[in-house]
Amino acid sequence: MQIRRVIGCSFVTIVGGAALLAGYVWWRAPYRHLPLENASAAAAARLDSEGRLLLRPTFADVPYATESRFERLDLYLPPHADKPAPLVMWVHGGGLTVGDKRSMPRADFGPAPKPRGLNGPYQVQVPDVSRLLARGYAVASINYRLGPILILDVKPAVCDVKAAVRFLRANSARYGLDERRFAIWGNSMGGYLAAMVGVTGDQPTDFDVPALGNASASSAVQAVVVWYGAEDRMPPSLRIQRYVPRATSLPAFRIVNGSADPVITPDRAVRLNELLVKAGARSTLTLLPGAGHEDPAFMGTQMAPTLAFLESAFRQPR
Repeated sequence: MQIRRVIGCSFVTIVGGAALLAGYVWWRAPYRHLPLENASAAAAARLDSEGRLLLRPTFADVPYATESRFERLDLYLPPHADKPAPLVMWVHGGGLTVGDKRSMPRADFGPAPKPRGLNGPYQVQVPDVSRLLARGYAVASINYRLGPILILDVKPAVCDVKAAVRFLRANSARYGLDERRFAIWGNSMGGYLAAMVGVTGDQPTDFDVPALGNASASSAVQAVVVWYGAEDRMPPSLRIQRYVPRATSLPAFRIVNGSADPVITPDRAVRLNELLVKAGARSTLTLLPGAGHEDPAFMGTQMAPTLAFLESAFRQPR
């Protein structure tokens, strides 16, 4: 009996130690980056030889709150802007454990790289920043709190993204942004977070945390793009569908999902679109035949329709 007890205690100690070590390693290196070609000097040289420059943020690692070191954003401003620029905010996915704002912009818009282990790569499908800038949009890429524990509670991530919206609106004059024209665009978990921002922007919620700053600024947006992020399996207080009927004013929505997505199945996207339309929102749904999660079909076919959606949504600010 004593031997079994010792063995049991040893096993618990080993497992506990391994968990602590894994958590420490994760915390020391929280940002998981894609193995993208445009991160290398060779790629930069290739781009230079073709007359294309690798995009860098106008403002990098800007803190929008002070609760966590994850609360940072990169901001890209259009060149030669002579008036306040509409803003497109990008929210990466990654299941609350991986992903980073620096996975955008990409220079290589070809097929997705092959995964190198269980953690990725993620964030293969991202907006084309150069096209957005060329059309006069400012672009913000947002990080938010990640971690294994947060898988059980996505609320801090929702709070962070709403805080980022408030920060950018409060500082719109400083950065030359049109505070009447804010759009938010995300994929996977980022798509869910974008949708949550969209449906709660006009109502007070527990997600608007004064300690995160700029409490008097609005977190409302005028357009929402959801790429395979219509998640409806959250706890009741974190469900998108809970807040839609409470909203007095909803932004325009564009929902895109793969018909063969095993993670965010198409029926979830259908339900979200129907709920929004019933509540009076201008919402459209596109199902990509045969497309799965993080499918190259999104960047390959959905960039132009999404740009057209943004132009339409911004035409008459709400």
